[in-house]
Amino acid sequence: MKKRIADIIFDTLIELGITDCFTVVGGGAMHLNNALALNKNMTNHFNHHEQACAMAAEAYARYSGKMAAVCVTSGPGTTNTLTGVMGAWVDSIPMIVISGNVRYETSIEKSGLPLRYRGLQEFDIINSIQNMTKYSKVLTEPNDVKYEIQKAVAYATSGRRGPVWIDVPQDIQNTLVEEENLKHFENDMALPSAPKDQYEKIREIISQAKRPCILIGSGIQTCHLENELEKLLLKLQLPVVGGAWLGDIFYSEHPQYYGLSGNAGARGGNFILQNSDCILVLGNSLSYKQTGYDLDSFAPHAHIIMVDVDENEYLKLGKKVNTFLHCDLKEFLSMFEEVCDTHISAPKDWRVYCNRVKETFSPFEGKQTAQGNTRVNKYIFWETFLEYMPENTLLALGNSSVAMGANQIGRRYKGQRMISNYICGSMGYDLPAAIGVAIAAKEEVICVTGDGSIMMNLQELHTIKYKQLPIKIIIFENEGYGAIRQTCKNFFNGIEFGCSPKTGVSCPEFEKVANAFGYSYNCCKTNSELQKKLEWLSNESAPCILEIKQQLDDPVLPKLMSKLDEDGKMTSPKLHDMYPFVSDKEMKWLMLE
Repeated sequence: MKKRIADIIFDTLIELGITDCFTVVGGGAMHLNNALALNKNMTNHFNHHEQACAMAAEAYARYSGKMAAVCVTSGPGTTNTLTGVMGAWVDSIPMIVISGNVRYETSIEKSGLPLRYRGLQEFDIINSIQNMTKYSKVLTEPNDVKYEIQKAVAYATSGRRGPVWIDVPQDIQNTLVEEENLKHFENDMALPSAPKDQYEKIREIISQAKRPCILIGSGIQTCHLENELEKLLLKLQLPVVGGAWLGDIFYSEHPQYYGLSGNAGARGGNFILQNSDCILVLGNSLSYKQTGYDLDSFAPHAHIIMVDVDENEYLKLGKKVNTFLHCDLKEFLSMFEEVCDTHISAPKDWRVYCNRVKETFSPFEGKQTAQGNTRVNKYIFWETFLEYMPENTLLALGNSSVAMGANQIGRRYKGQRMISNYICGSMGYDLPAAIGVAIAAKEEVICVTGDGSIMMNLQELHTIKYKQLPIKIIIFENEGYGAIRQTCKNFFNGIEFGCSPKTGVSCPEFEKVANAFGYSYNCCKTNSELQKKLEWLSNESAPCILEIKQQLDDPVLPKLMSKLDEDGKMTSPKLHDMYPFVSDKEMKWLMLE
């Protein structure tokens, strides 16, 4: 029986368990669009920008662990997706993009000439996205359609996950083929594994350590392995430290969790890492934001054991990693739990030290910069917000200083989630991410963002309102780009550029924006109003907007403070030496012999 290529594409995705597609229609994808219209098993979600499609698909997968599709048209439709795809690439989130393009018969490739373009809205997207996809292909052989979709999804979900892309010329989209002639992809991609004796060796190293700890990274959440980690921790009773900027990584109510770490993380986690003599690194790539830029001084006395599915990650660290296990993290957690036939507990004096550190340093340390009862301090906001936050609250965070505060503090309960694209860090992530999470979870989502970030995809306010998605939005207004203002203050003697109304950047009055899009609106102007305004947010029907007037000088604290030396070279402190600096007296007990 003959079937259209466009229909086969989406039928194959359904067979592979992909049931949601984020899309903006266009002429270059006309047959793909029609196939989506006719497919009764695919749920389509229409955004107002292709970037929002990709970001929503990324957040959908980040929350649920399930892959989504993105379908866009040729030319600008493809290039508009790139920031969202890049976010999925660096955070190892699976996604498949299906794009339309000009007819192959009228394309540059077919002509064989060195042209910039030939067809209407033609662009060679595949050569542009090869460094941010695990697999990408122009479909030119109709009978390969099922093979290519199956192969792409296998690549996206195997090993270190990531986005894939299939570009389909318009004439190929509408080609009819005999289904029995279709090629199929045989997935023989094996996950890396390690022999049992390596697990036993790691167990012995940890057992003999006097100050062991576990450092977890985004791999725990992106692969949805929190339950497996907790099972291992029943036997491996060591202090657990969360990675840099990973508020979603674990929950503070867990008795073995000692908070976050990194160059702008909670201070206590850094002291535990710096004093450890053995660190088991799980799903954490040990980037500079984790170790600080003074790599030699990171965990100077520790035997570092790194487990990663990507065998290249440890190479960047030189001799810093003592033991590397090239292994799938899910397999490691299961196998190591079996190998730990008896409980391994941290020595009592080390547990006493870790508990003292945790009690000494509050994750809300930045409250000290509050400027009386004027504008709202972000740390006072988060402290108040967490008191009102139900144990199953879903947060979608934009990229702003207030979101950075959340990624220093972290979530409190197991059922909570804090979704953010902490590595890519693109402004405009907020509303699309909230859409993706709301669609995946089918539950209420609170989107917390800044005035500068929300402007990048403001059009998605209408998507939320039109679809009546259960999303409540908190917008921190700080006259533009507060983080850049802080950078100007720290490095350039306060000479601001392009970050505030007085330097050329202005954001609208959000009450008028709310009215224009049909949202209910409220505004919190001072710290003392927070409780009342958060009660309003809790009781108000979604969608709604709460604007918060953030104090204009509201730095991220604590953090490593790099400096420019006399030659203009950036110099960085050791990971534990964070600003505001602790006293010499405190440092004596904090840094163990």
